[in-house]
Amino acid sequence: MPTYRWDRIAETGYAWIRQRARRMASLYDGYRVDHLVGLYRTYGKPMAGEPSFTPPEEPAQVAQGETILRVLVDSGAEILAEDLGLVPDFVRASLARVGVPGCKVLRWERGWHTPGHPFIEPARYPASSAAMTGTHDTETLAAWWTGASSGDRQASVALLRAAGLGEFDPAGVWSPSLHDAILALVYRSGSDNLYLPIQDVFGWFDRINVPGTIGDHNWTWRLPWPVDALAHVPEAVARAAFCLRTSRAASRSR
Repeated sequence: MPTYRWDRIAETGYAWIRQRARRMASLYDGYRVDHLVGLYRTYGKPMAGEPSFTPPEEPAQVAQGETILRVLVDSGAEILAEDLGLVPDFVRASLARVGVPGCKVLRWERGWHTPGHPFIEPARYPASSAAMTGTHDTETLAAWWTGASSGDRQASVALLRAAGLGEFDPAGVWSPSLHDAILALVYRSGSDNLYLPIQDVFGWFDRINVPGTIGDHNWTWRLPWPVDALAHVPEAVARAAFCLRTSRAASRSR
């Protein structure tokens, strides 16, 4: 895939990015900026020479990324940055300066430098972030718990206990009470935004995508009911009521 000529794009004042930002803002109230790090630096191999980042130095990368983010923010749409995976520390610091929220996936927010790698309490997530139980590329909460290691389960149970959401057996199976407790936990996050994959709302095992694989198991899953019939499906009505109660209990508006 050809890499962007960031130097040429900068010479135009990022004109085509400004055009795209205005167009997106005209279509959507907000959107996610995928693979955020690529706006700061692009890794590529020239026809002659060794692979490298463009721009090559961190100060230039920070300046470029923040310039582009401000173009997107200034368009008027609400921006969410996909900052998952191997992300340099300076990128998240940069997001905080610009005021663009990053992603906080519950199972990945842990004290990785603390013995036992305890989960970080969602209530401690910064306001300028988006809490979520998973993404389109992860297994669902139900599947994650079912396949989780003993250590991960113990850390999860400890987090729920500390939040006053009940006592659970780390060796126990996935259950409605455990499901609701985990959702209540993430509803209490300090993040201004909260996103729940529909499978996690219902506690299903069905997965949307398995990265790095090709086949009919990817991007083919569908809701078991038509969207316009959800208001008449008892299971859907019950889950909507649970989400409303839990949101109100957490004083969350969105």
